[in-house]
Amino acid sequence: MSCEKSSVNGNEKNVQVSLQHVADSVYKLFDDKWNIDKSGIMLYINGPSGTFMSSSNITPTPTPDAHFRIASISKTFTAAAIMRLHQEGLLHIEDGIENYIIDEPAFNIPYRSEITIKQLLQHRAGVFDVTNSEIPETVNASYAGEMYVDYIRNQDNNHKFTLDELVGINAEHQLSTSAPNVMFHYSNTGYNILGKIIETVSGMSYSEYITQTFITPLGLSRTYSVWEGSDVEMRMPYVNSHLYIQGEAELETSQDNMSAHVTEGNIVSTPSDITKWLELLLTGNAGVSAENIALMKEMQVADEAHGFYGLGLVYNEGLGYGHDGAHLSYVSSLRYNQDTGITILASANFIRIAPDEEGDQSFFELAFGVRDACYSAISIY
Repeated sequence: MSCEKSSVNGNEKNVQVSLQHVADSVYKLFDDKWNIDKSGIMLYINGPSGTFMSSSNITPTPTPDAHFRIASISKTFTAAAIMRLHQEGLLHIEDGIENYIIDEPAFNIPYRSEITIKQLLQHRAGVFDVTNSEIPETVNASYAGEMYVDYIRNQDNNHKFTLDELVGINAEHQLSTSAPNVMFHYSNTGYNILGKIIETVSGMSYSEYITQTFITPLGLSRTYSVWEGSDVEMRMPYVNSHLYIQGEAELETSQDNMSAHVTEGNIVSTPSDITKWLELLLTGNAGVSAENIALMKEMQVADEAHGFYGLGLVYNEGLGYGHDGAHLSYVSSLRYNQDTGITILASANFIRIAPDEEGDQSFFELAFGVRDACYSAISIY
């Protein structure tokens, strides 16, 4: 028994050392390229062989209970909420959105009578993305040619954005990307519409619904949904973050107004909580049945950045199902593989951009580097 115990401890030590090597290698790669001196990489992996965490160049050293902005990983909660309401017969994902959003001028968007809930979940509804796209120059508004959220925040940085306000830009100016079901077009605003449907059907705010349905019952005590414009600082302890703009001093970016991202990127969580959430969800233990999880896993070809996209989930061979997230300045990949029982989270607490470089690919280099770190961590696990 003594020898067996020693062997297990030795294996655990080897995994920890190897995982640290992955974190250090990924950090060194980007530091050598961009001089990332105040930020780094963290990895968290859980499965049959135990739970391990490592980080490189993040101060203070993050723990499994350190808060960070999960960004678009939040979409897994929104998709799960829709599937739970579908499961309870309160809506049907094949229904048109106009069945649930009635007499709401802010939601009189192009193709309203043709868009289905499922298309919104898949980013195939053709909804113009207000938060990620500049408003067209042709629009007759003071914010034409600008990012709407940036325009408003330049006037009032603590402005409380609402779902009606954001979707209402599309309604007012009749903006769309395409007709429904024509192409994949990632749209945060599409998920804002899903949030409105959740609120209409449940009779609760979005944050109340996911808290009462998932966060509290599942014991995700360090996960919470931010909706107030003034709620800019995360709960302690948290992982800080930095934006590196070529030629300028780095900017500390952990404090932020997240009210513009409710339903699509506003949630704060921790490595231990968010990996627990994904495993519970995808194993049918989060309140959404295995039958409905199977529907979420029905993948279609998306774009280069997202690969294959289902109903609020992406898929990568060898990693499994989950989602990625990016928000100033956190870039994360989270996956669960039901075949192996392994959940992996990789996250960088920085973003780098080079505005003067034509076709700057810094963000995509980082995003794919974080995803590659997941593969490396799994291979040594």
